[in-house]
Amino acid sequence: METEEEHRLTKEARSDPEAFARLYDEFLPVIYRYVLRRVTDKEVAEDITSQTFEKALRSIKTLREGSSFKIWMYKIAGNSIIDYYRSRSRRQTYSLTEAKDVVNGKSEQAVESIDTRVSVLALLEDLPETQKTALVLHFLEGLSINDMAPLLGTSSSACYMRVYRATKALAEMLEDRGITGIDDVVYKT
Repeated sequence: METEEEHRLTKEARSDPEAFARLYDEFLPVIYRYVLRRVTDKEVAEDITSQTFEKALRSIKTLREGSSFKIWMYKIAGNSIIDYYRSRSRRQTYSLTEAKDVVNGKSEQAVESIDTRVSVLALLEDLPETQKTALVLHFLEGLSINDMAPLLGTSSSACYMRVYRATKALAEMLEDRGITGIDDVVYKT
């Protein structure tokens, strides 16, 4: 969806539920995929996604004019995910396939050498939440640094450094486990 169209629909959605329905149809798959990657349980992801859109509908009038609806939805979804984990005290798991995505396929052979019983959770859980979020948004959701910055409440350069540090930390954790050949991931991010 073009930015201009997104802004027009967002403005209309403040008073017209049909306009919000069009935003819902457009962004549901994107937000659901983001949530599913963070919680890894389809039913929970569906619930959180539903709650995210309910919150957005209730507070659409608070979205500043000209702001990105998509980025706003990521922020609401991210906060809903945090609330979910706080209330459930559950840990997040990632599959090895997702680990390959995290290192952006540049070190596929190294990631494939990890024992299939090992969860990448052990690696990602050691990262600060801000770095974990940065990795998911950038590598799994494909957001650019510039799109991530307002979502994370930082400047673009600070966001770049967050992704860089998170990638570097993940690479170091993999190397500590004997997985090598991933320097290109860290230094080309």
